[in-house]
Amino acid sequence: MNASRLILKQPTGWFAAGREVTQAMRSLSDAAFKLYLYLCLQAERHTARLILNLADATKELGKDPAWIEDGLDELCRNQMCERCGAGIEICDRFWPYQKQPGRAAAAPEAEFVRQVRAAFLKPACVRSTFTVADEKLALNLYRREVSLEQVRWAIWLGCARKYTAMLNGQTCQPITSLAYFATLIGEVRQPQIPASYWEHVRRRAEEMEKRWLQTADSPSAATVAEPPPPEML
Repeated sequence: MNASRLILKQPTGWFAAGREVTQAMRSLSDAAFKLYLYLCLQAERHTARLILNLADATKELGKDPAWIEDGLDELCRNQMCERCGAGIEICDRFWPYQKQPGRAAAAPEAEFVRQVRAAFLKPACVRSTFTVADEKLALNLYRREVSLEQVRWAIWLGCARKYTAMLNGQTCQPITSLAYFATLIGEVRQPQIPASYWEHVRRRAEEMEKRWLQTADSPSAATVAEPPPPEML
């Protein structure tokens, strides 16, 4: 009798955990092992490399930057990871996939696209599968030297505006293309805007997302206008 074929609930985003992960579990502290698993999930599979976004990591792990830095130090001391400039590479002994060095030159470009994809698909007001057109646009942003930080700012700004319109009953249409946010790159690159402003925009977008989700779950709830953040919104 044939064994039933295992079926993944989520076809993407998973990571092969084998003897390399078991070895890491036996060697690391609980904190460093948790960080190791996070890095494995984020790394590009062909190169074991990633560019660690500290803001995302602290949010996903629920830890402060010092905790992450201590974990990275332990991983490097145990020769499980290496720092590569602004990036990180998981060492071969602790990486379950066969690395493909020939793809290393494309790693920064691929990592940029991967992180743009993750940031784009995260908001609840986005309904998309990250199409070929979206990928080409992300590559174009990379080649124009638009930073990941600036892409995230544009996404936060665009979402804040979209949720404001949704909460005010002006639209119910979700965002379906990365181009919606790409049109805002010029705005977020204005040098006179302080970096602290974007953290404010992120918080407001998250607050409005929660309100919009509550409204969507309760059709009879009254629509309440949400004033936009100051200045740009």
